[in-house]
Amino acid sequence: MTSTRKPRPMPDLANPQPGMRLNFGEVATGLCVSVRQLAAAADVPPSVAFRLLHNDWPARANEQARAEIRARIEQLLVERGATPEQLPTLWHAHRSVVPLRPVRGPHAWKFADNTTGPGTSPPAEPEPEPKEDPEMLLPKQTLDSAARRHFKLPANPFDGEVTRDEQMFNGDDIRYVRETAWQCCITSGFVAIVGESGAGKTTIQADVEERIARGSEPITVIKPSVLGMGQSDRDGSRMRSADILHAIISTLAPQRPMPQTEQARKVAAHKLLTASAQLGNHHLLVIEEAHSMPDSALKHLKRLHELRNGRRPLLGILLLAQPELKQRLDEGLKDGSLREVAQRCEVVQLLPLDGDLRAYLQCRASAAGVALDSLVDAGGVDALRERLTVRKSGQKPYSICYPLAVHNLLTKCLNKAAEIGMPLVNAELVLKV
Repeated sequence: MTSTRKPRPMPDLANPQPGMRLNFGEVATGLCVSVRQLAAAADVPPSVAFRLLHNDWPARANEQARAEIRARIEQLLVERGATPEQLPTLWHAHRSVVPLRPVRGPHAWKFADNTTGPGTSPPAEPEPEPKEDPEMLLPKQTLDSAARRHFKLPANPFDGEVTRDEQMFNGDDIRYVRETAWQCCITSGFVAIVGESGAGKTTIQADVEERIARGSEPITVIKPSVLGMGQSDRDGSRMRSADILHAIISTLAPQRPMPQTEQARKVAAHKLLTASAQLGNHHLLVIEEAHSMPDSALKHLKRLHELRNGRRPLLGILLLAQPELKQRLDEGLKDGSLREVAQRCEVVQLLPLDGDLRAYLQCRASAAGVALDSLVDAGGVDALRERLTVRKSGQKPYSICYPLAVHNLLTKCLNKAAEIGMPLVNAELVLKV
């Protein structure tokens, strides 16, 4: 039966209704202009700028205020390269505001005017809404051969782990974390170093072990395996107290038969730690990925740390974890589930590079035998920091300017600069990559 319903007229794109996505958002996206930049140009909060993309104006904005905002945004877009053909339609509704919508049936599609078209091929996916500053996290980036030739680099200075002293950046925050970890070794403390992925936790651990190897302090490092460790059995294999005791015994007495019961392991581990401490040795238990440890294992660590030879602690504990561990300890202190651990464990957070970014990049470039100014200018460094600052509506801006994220973004910029023949990475290139 043929429908006699008359199709509704198509909306007037030149006179959009509130809620319709405007075309200037599409132009801004094409010119790599962020919502934050639109907000700065229009002198409005980012949340207001985001609503403008949908023709949702503040209730108190009269026609004059709207005209001023439009003029400021248009000026910004012109400065960023908007064409004369784009300007007349900036404030029109975007054509994708009338997308096809599927209804029941494999070949029936409903149009915006509520008519159906049997046999009509499915439409293209609607274009995504503009987002406010998505997190700038890139997959692993490799410096290609063209970029190495272009910048005369034998290798990428911003890649790889720290393997030499000259690569080790020693800014104020890093120095504080390094010294805290070292004090944990020589005073048998209980410390958790917390940081995002790529913040430098493994670098701190390697630095501690290097200092132990070079120094005169007799410190034995004990590292239980964390391969396959999960917070629950659904996520992997939970680390248990028996696993930690196994690591202590096998490290201090590798030839000794392993006791089979947990109680026997506790007694053996205590005796071995005491005998070793009486010879003047220190012991450091290092656990990576500690955020995946179950609560029961964290509580056991507290009891291990309380083992004494007289007044002297027998075992220092260094945890390396992502911020989830700090969150668990904070919550466990409030609800009492981990209060004993939270009250004794010193949590040290690895902060973003931010103000130290240029000094960090200079350190890495100098270690590779090149000058940072031959790769990226001062504006480019500032733009890197800006790109790695996340701003979301209703949230306080936060930085993801950690070494791994910096390395990946700058490497991508170097590849792009070589591709288009730019002598240096500058702010404009960083904001467009």
